[in-house]
Amino acid sequence: MAQQSGTKKDYSTAILEKKKAPNRLIVDDTNNDDNSIVSLSPNVMDTLQLFRGDTVLLKGKKRKETICIVLADETCDDQHIRMNKVVRTNLRVRLGTLFPFTSALMSNMENVFMFYQLTTRLKA
Repeated sequence: MAQQSGTKKDYSTAILEKKKAPNRLIVDDTNNDDNSIVSLSPNVMDTLQLFRGDTVLLKGKKRKETICIVLADETCDDQHIRMNKVVRTNLRVRLGTLFPFTSALMSNMENVFMFYQLTTRLKA
């Protein structure tokens, strides 16, 4: 076997390395009482290419879905997502569970455009 680029991996300590999946986050409790807000670290928001105020569709367990607004929180860890108890109940997730953050991202302009199309169809 040929070694790749002259370095050899030590598989005995591979379990101690950080995971490379930025979209798998641990559910944490939030400090605000808004039922439509989830908070992420600014680093995670940059990695997932999200902006402050973006609307995301969160998919939970048992085919449960809810729409939330993403905000940056400086005090939030990079591996955590903060959500309210109402959002957690809607998604059927608990505190400390690993949440796969798969979001159907819709920017504010897309929301306005879709609303405009819907209203023009209803008027016609």
